[in-house]
Amino acid sequence: MSPFMNADKMKTPLLLVHGEADNNPGTFTLQTERYFQALKGLGAPARMVILPKESHGYAARENIMHLLWEQDQFLDKCLKK
Repeated sequence: MSPFMNADKMKTPLLLVHGEADNNPGTFTLQTERYFQALKGLGAPARMVILPKESHGYAARENIMHLLWEQDQFLDKCLKK
C-alpha cells in the first residue's frame, strides 16, 4: 500500500502539504518528505509545503493564508498550460 510502489507512474502535478508537528500516528512528516524526494528524483511535477508548528489540522492564520496562496499558485501554474 506504499505510494513509493507507484511513484514512477506519477505524471499528474501533485501539491503535498503537511504540518511540521503532525501528531497523527499514521501520517509522519518524514513520509511526505521522502515521497516528495522520490517523485522529484523520478522527474514528476511535485511541490511540497511544510507548514511550521502545525499539527494534523492547520490552525494558524498565517499558515492557512500561505496554504491558500500555495494552492492558488499551484492551480494557476498547472491549469493554465
